[in-house]
Amino acid sequence: MNDQAKFWMVYGIGQQQPTVRHKTFVSARTEATRLARFNPGIDFFVLETVGSARKVDVDFTDMRRADERCMDDEIPF
Repeated sequence: MNDQAKFWMVYGIGQQQPTVRHKTFVSARTEATRLARFNPGIDFFVLETVGSARKVDVDFTDMRRADERCMDDEIPF
């Protein structure tokens, strides 16, 4: 699955952290309903992705002209 694609997860209060990514809201809602049916008294919430964050250590920007970049054929290893 594409890490940037929207997904939904189901979380039950006091339960383990969610691990399954549902591709659709309907799939997550169906799972929340199923879990609630088998776990009376526990609220199950459908969680929707709204954004993401990622730390990038190094981002190199090559500012040479395209014809200068072709000169990199002399790799020393």
